[in-house]
Amino acid sequence: MCNKYIGDHMNKSVLKVLVLGAITFSVASNVYAVEYQLDDMVITGTRVKTAVKEIPANVTLINNETIEKGNFSTVSQALKSADVEVVDKNGVSYPVLNGDTRVLVLVNGRKQNFDHVTVSGAANASDLGNISMDNVDRIEIVRGPNSSLYGEKASAGVINIITKNPGPETKTTLNAEYGSWDHRRGSIVHSGGDEKNRYMITYAKERRGNYKYKDDKGDSHTFKDSKIDSEDITLRYDRYIGNDRATLDFARSRSKNGGGLLLKNVYTGDVQYPGRIQDKTITNLGITYTFNQKNKGEGTFIRFGRVQDKTNAPFGSSYQHNLKGLSLEGQKNWTLGKHNLVGGVSWEKQDIWEENGGATMNQDATTKAIFAEDAWTLGDGWSMNLGARYEHHSDYGGDVTSHIGINKQISNDTRAYISWGQAVNNPTLKMRYANTPFWIGNPNLEQEKSQTVTLGVDSKINDKLNVSASVYHSRLKNALKWQSNPVVGLPGTYINADREKRTGLSLNATYKLNDAWRIRTGYEFSKVETKQSNASYETDTTNTRPNGYSLGINYNKKKWDVGVDLNYVTGRSEQQFTGSKYFTVDMNVNYQWRPDTKFYLKGYNLTNENYESYAYSYTRGAYAMPERHFVAGVTHNF
Repeated sequence: MCNKYIGDHMNKSVLKVLVLGAITFSVASNVYAVEYQLDDMVITGTRVKTAVKEIPANVTLINNETIEKGNFSTVSQALKSADVEVVDKNGVSYPVLNGDTRVLVLVNGRKQNFDHVTVSGAANASDLGNISMDNVDRIEIVRGPNSSLYGEKASAGVINIITKNPGPETKTTLNAEYGSWDHRRGSIVHSGGDEKNRYMITYAKERRGNYKYKDDKGDSHTFKDSKIDSEDITLRYDRYIGNDRATLDFARSRSKNGGGLLLKNVYTGDVQYPGRIQDKTITNLGITYTFNQKNKGEGTFIRFGRVQDKTNAPFGSSYQHNLKGLSLEGQKNWTLGKHNLVGGVSWEKQDIWEENGGATMNQDATTKAIFAEDAWTLGDGWSMNLGARYEHHSDYGGDVTSHIGINKQISNDTRAYISWGQAVNNPTLKMRYANTPFWIGNPNLEQEKSQTVTLGVDSKINDKLNVSASVYHSRLKNALKWQSNPVVGLPGTYINADREKRTGLSLNATYKLNDAWRIRTGYEFSKVETKQSNASYETDTTNTRPNGYSLGINYNKKKWDVGVDLNYVTGRSEQQFTGSKYFTVDMNVNYQWRPDTKFYLKGYNLTNENYESYAYSYTRGAYAMPERHFVAGVTHNF
């Protein structure tokens, strides 16, 4: 049925009219991090290296060139450059894909999500704030359900942060920054080796004072206890053994700040828990042996991973946690005629310990899985991806998730796709077993299960214009929802709130005026609806970006590279947010003084807008974003 529909209705001329018409009516739009290339190779969409044009999904790649020019010091900044929605909550941040926080975050393919709450008020979210950017080579984003490939937690999509492969040459990079509110950051990256042994070491230190913000009356205030004090260390070692490669990568991040702190009074800058400082240390270890890596890439491997989060962060009373995740995974890739197959097994254990207000919790869970994916070339430009995964959870037993995607390569410059996929999201151990003065666990919680359909098209209209468009619709049952206790002072709990559905679209275009000037535009729409029992669906008023318009202008000539990004968000509920809309302008200027030395200047929120990226029902504007600020830096290679 899908083949017939696409074959009857999606010829090349119709696709171009559809996309160009949509872009015309979008007025302004999405900023894409790079000019879209259908031949770009990514791993995340299929677990093996595949060209974007062959993946039936909405895929975004933030490549190394974009990262170098963007001067990003955090993963959040890099994601925003690609118009990925990111929620910032004073020192912690997390991604939103397809209007949903149920996003799986990977580092070199290893899961970073914990079976616990690492971001206060966002049980499904994974904090990006403790992932170093100094050794990142690229970031791959795949929107849509990916449980059949990566397991639960991947309901809305996957973000895979991939570190650099060290080269054999000896190289050192120094970076220094200074900016608003006494922002200071310094880093060093050193790599070297030979044909068989290669290594890379990075170190970064950042400090900043309390930032300023504007309230809805236009007055400026200092956000107390919002200072930053962080330190990042990473190490990677590669050993080449014939055509194989053994890799050890290690990262340690420590931060001492007001992470997640909110305002009690937006007109004075007073915070909810004055004096609170979060002391967080995250360590991440991966050991991977990749077979025939030189000839076949990353498709066949054995991988061990360990991630740990130790946090001491009192919220009015004592709070600390120690979260540990262990994983072992094996994968095999082979080609049989028109079938490119990948299959594997995985094992994961999470140990969760916390102390909250004098009460302790100590729980663990184990997950085992087997999965298979077939990329099937059908001929005449048609291909199909079929995947399935059986996953067994120590508490919930076995689940099967599957997906199917159909891709039509209409020409070398145009492709269309349609996909359907299932996803599972387990309630966290914290949701089920918490026992504190503020939160009581609900052991009877059921798993969230969803289905999503995505339809999209990408086209290179000519040498100057690239366009893309996609739409999605997702339905989820047993949605997990926080329920406050009707008796003031008694703890709340999580419940299954019946149904949730999400609908959205994304329209994007890149136009190259000449060798120096390039314009990037787009539009994103997201609608979230929920219902309980036999009630009708109601629009979710906490939706952070119902309509997102962006415009990016880039100038690159000789020693100068200048980028300006304009973002306009509308349709937000004034019951939840300080305003229904906001408009921001960011700027990034690079000056390549010498081949080995670069100066840069970054400006944020140049419109000095009053806004917040997260809705807090009790106090509008409790997570106020920083007002206009600047950062100047220099990078030197030798």
